[in-house]
Amino acid sequence: MRYYYLMMSGKLNIILWVFLGLMISCNKQESYPEVKIFGHAGMGMDISYSIYHDNSKEAIDLALSLPTIDGVEMDVRMSKDSTLWLFHENRLDATTNGIGCIADLHDHQIAQLHYKSIHKEQLVVLDSILPKLKDGHTFILDLKHWNVCDSSVQLEAFRSALLKIPVHLRAQLILDSSNPSWLASLSDNFSVVFSTVSFEEGLVQLENIPKLHGLMMRHYEITPLEIKQLKNMGKAIFLFEMRSSKTQRAVLKKLPTGIISDDPRGALVIRD
Repeated sequence: MRYYYLMMSGKLNIILWVFLGLMISCNKQESYPEVKIFGHAGMGMDISYSIYHDNSKEAIDLALSLPTIDGVEMDVRMSKDSTLWLFHENRLDATTNGIGCIADLHDHQIAQLHYKSIHKEQLVVLDSILPKLKDGHTFILDLKHWNVCDSSVQLEAFRSALLKIPVHLRAQLILDSSNPSWLASLSDNFSVVFSTVSFEEGLVQLENIPKLHGLMMRHYEITPLEIKQLKNMGKAIFLFEMRSSKTQRAVLKKLPTGIISDDPRGALVIRD
């Protein structure tokens, strides 16, 4: 009988060690330290994940306070005075107390605007956010090159405004543009990614503009094999449009260069 119990005890120990080994293996598989995580316009475009409005100073500060965050993505528009402001929507009407478009207003007019959110956060200029860059952080600037109230914003004016950014900060910036005609010029002074809905179109731009840093795409528009192809070319690939933990986990498994997360807290828990 004693021999029987010893054998059973030995088997239980083996089963326990196998179980622990599987648990450790699973935990290792759920770690993606090489994938960078960026807060989407701060803490995300969905207010349920943030108490502050997207692209506000408060939302960006909250995102940057997350211990292992790699940076923040933000939307940039140019005013009538050629100043760069953070704002996502085409028009001011729906989300602020303003009317019309950023591109048609002077700075002193935009400075009076605030979001219709509970905290009524003010719109902010990019210059007030750039000093928040710390070692190890990167800001991705989504350049909004159109003005639905009038016409497209001119490249040279936008480029001139960007070139006012101190040189020592540019290494921590990535510019995101969906306008193919802007890519080559901007790549002379910045790391630039092309925002596209087509992997094939992205490859064409990467071939035509060798200096192009990489691509920005929705996570469901690119396969793991295509991601690997880009990385083998030495190019970066950033993915966006994900909110649920299930989706974020699936996207992290694709091993892109980085993800633009609407729930950066949740993404960091999965990654780390």
